[in-house]
Amino acid sequence: MRPAIRTARATWAVGAALLAVLLAVLLAGLLGAVLTGCGGPAPLLRDEGPPVAPSAPARSGPVYAAGDAGQPLERPDALPLGDTARLTGLRWKSWGGPTAVAAGGLVGDWCAPQCVRTPYQVTVTLSGLQRQRGFAYYSSAGVVAPEVHGAKAAELGRVSLHLPDVE
Repeated sequence: MRPAIRTARATWAVGAALLAVLLAVLLAGLLGAVLTGCGGPAPLLRDEGPPVAPSAPARSGPVYAAGDAGQPLERPDALPLGDTARLTGLRWKSWGGPTAVAAGGLVGDWCAPQCVRTPYQVTVTLSGLQRQRGFAYYSSAGVVAPEVHGAKAAELGRVSLHLPDVE
């Protein structure tokens, strides 16, 4: 019986040694994968695109709204809203940031003669800065006119402003 016990112990010792070697190889492989993964891209991955430049900071400079003939206006006292309406008597609370806010009046062909004699009181918010080299233009207006209702009120809620052709 002694030879059987020695054989069982020898088999167990060989199995334990083999298991220890397998665990060491597995641990070494795992450690190697972790360390090489932290060092950069895998050798099979390639970046074939051009280098990406960091985004440029927003340019500063004057901010305008386009007038009737596309002329640049800063804090205008009047501003066209398409071909049939005009903002008048504007008093700006803010200007030059992502939005500009003013109070004033609204006149237009669609509300004549009432609003021509007495403009509707409105609050206007300009937004959608379109930046160029050294300056920017507001590209949209939102007009709130408590006296205007329905489809016309919705239309005034988002008006595209004229943007002059600039380089």
